[in-house]
Amino acid sequence: MRYCIFVCFLGVLFFACGSKQTSKKTQDKKPDTTLQVKKEPVQDKSYLKKRPEEFKEFFMLTDVVPFTGKVAKKKDVKNKLAVFNLDSKGDTSHRALKITLPFFAFLKQKGNKPSVYVSIMQAEVLKKDTILGYKQANGLFGICKPRELEYFESQREKVYQTKN
Repeated sequence: MRYCIFVCFLGVLFFACGSKQTSKKTQDKKPDTTLQVKKEPVQDKSYLKKRPEEFKEFFMLTDVVPFTGKVAKKKDVKNKLAVFNLDSKGDTSHRALKITLPFFAFLKQKGNKPSVYVSIMQAEVLKKDTILGYKQANGLFGICKPRELEYFESQREKVYQTKN
């Protein structure tokens, strides 16, 4: 009988210690709260060191006629003289940006897609926001903001210098 009580006591002690260890292990495990940053592959930007004339797209865009000197109207867009028309409703901040056009740059693409060579042919400012009109070598037109472009190193400092 004593032997039976002794074995039961050891069994209870064994199971009690075992359950404490497992609960201690679960307490020690803390959720992983470290921020995992996705590393995107480094893209080669050496093409920005070249001159615009070194790209085949340059020759496809040499016929671009810039729209400068005034704010584009709907009829200018309809006649394909301008890329866009901002309906400013008489806002006095709306004006044509007096910079040298056209200039060439690369339009950034979403994801890991390569940037697209474009010719900037229109520039306007509305409420301190600069909007640019561009043409791609495939003939498509679009609008963008300056931060969406990658500039050639040879032109980077001169692009937004205003003309008199």
